[in-house]
Amino acid sequence: MCTGNICRSPYVHLLLGDRLEAVRPGAFDVSSAGVYALVGQGVDAGSVAHLGRHGVAHGDFAARQLSEPILQPVDLVLAMSTEHRKQVLSYTPRLVRRTFTLKEMARLIDAAKAAQPWADRLAGLGTPEERWAEISRQLAVQRQRSRVEAEIDDLADPYRQPQEAFDLMAREADAAVDRIVALEASF
Repeated sequence: MCTGNICRSPYVHLLLGDRLEAVRPGAFDVSSAGVYALVGQGVDAGSVAHLGRHGVAHGDFAARQLSEPILQPVDLVLAMSTEHRKQVLSYTPRLVRRTFTLKEMARLIDAAKAAQPWADRLAGLGTPEERWAEISRQLAVQRQRSRVEAEIDDLADPYRQPQEAFDLMAREADAAVDRIVALEASF
């Protein structure tokens, strides 16, 4: 979830989807939308450059507007900023314990692991649905224990910026996606 759904959120959506598919084929359905989407537009060229470096296709992508019906079947929401998280929750408050910023989720995964290994936390949960429901629950608890300044959990916004801004966004997103995928890959 981001603003226009052409830079950050499609980059994360396509990269995370590609990496999760490699780890657990067919288990995850990853999508994105924007709070003020540039509906129908493709991925911004700055993000395309980084997707290409990862060998991730983007040709079928079209930006779409966030709506309550899009959120109804969703199990987990990854927003690109704390402001986007607030906007998601204004549509669907029931998702409060299952909505994180991308960087927040990665940070909380590490913090929770330091307190107790994920293998112990998720013992006996066999399916990705069971695991990620419990992961979301545990991360929501961890969030209450480790409040931090919101800005560190916001993914850099490269919209209408030079390529260097896309480079920063991609570095931040790649690091967070790597931590999320590594958690799933550990099971």
